[in-house]
Amino acid sequence: MPVIRDLIVDMDAVHWKKVQRVTPWLINKEPVPEREYIVPHENMVDVTQTMACIQCGACVSDCLSMEVDPQFIGPAALAKAYRFVGDPRDAQPLERLSDLAEDPHGIYDCTHCFNCIDACPKGVDPMSQIMRLRRRAGSDYEIEDRNNGYRHEHAFVKNIRRNGILHEPDLLADSYGGKFNPNAGRELVSGLPTALKGLSRGKMTPKTMLLHTHKAPEEVRKLFDEIDGRAERVELNLYVTGYEDAPENQPEEEAGAEGREPSAEEPASRPEEGQ
Repeated sequence: MPVIRDLIVDMDAVHWKKVQRVTPWLINKEPVPEREYIVPHENMVDVTQTMACIQCGACVSDCLSMEVDPQFIGPAALAKAYRFVGDPRDAQPLERLSDLAEDPHGIYDCTHCFNCIDACPKGVDPMSQIMRLRRRAGSDYEIEDRNNGYRHEHAFVKNIRRNGILHEPDLLADSYGGKFNPNAGRELVSGLPTALKGLSRGKMTPKTMLLHTHKAPEEVRKLFDEIDGRAERVELNLYVTGYEDAPENQPEEEAGAEGREPSAEEPASRPEEGQ
């Protein structure tokens, strides 16, 4: 961010401009209820992490993608975007996701450098929120964006499912529809200098480029079949775990047993032996 003086930076020029870009308010569904919206607990837990953001801009200052591409929407603004995409009261999650997926400087411009996670003082993990936006866009809404982010991520899955490990020579072609797709041909030609450099330095050979030396074992394929066979995708939020008053070195099972409230089937307290 532009420096005004000493440690004072112009947050309006970058940070707040990016936040305004993602429509940072709830677009309520119609009809509006007479009293309040009833939101399931698990949905509020899902957005709790993004709500912890204090808008300090530390992640924006450390973002390598914004250093290379100043027009990148940025980690703080995209974390704020998930705050409303993940809220069931919002009326336009599809429109929000389509906008962020189609933008060349949107959710697929993140390079997974983890700098924003390290910089955040509140544990918001902006990069994790960007990945959630991607999963919502690609897995839940099947948004095939013009930036090829949807096809690229699905190419990773297809590649590992077939080979058991990532076979990088196929990844670029698979991201554009296969080796015989005209779009893939153009991209492969543009990548020839990189391939030739890899060959000259011994990082790849014609055999590894053209042949599949690995095949996924049956156990790997079964894992993919099991996950694909689920009725809905499971999104695990690791931000809200355990119990607030549990000691740091206490196992989670013990913390859960002591921290939870007694159920209706068990007494609230257990009398001492002999009473």
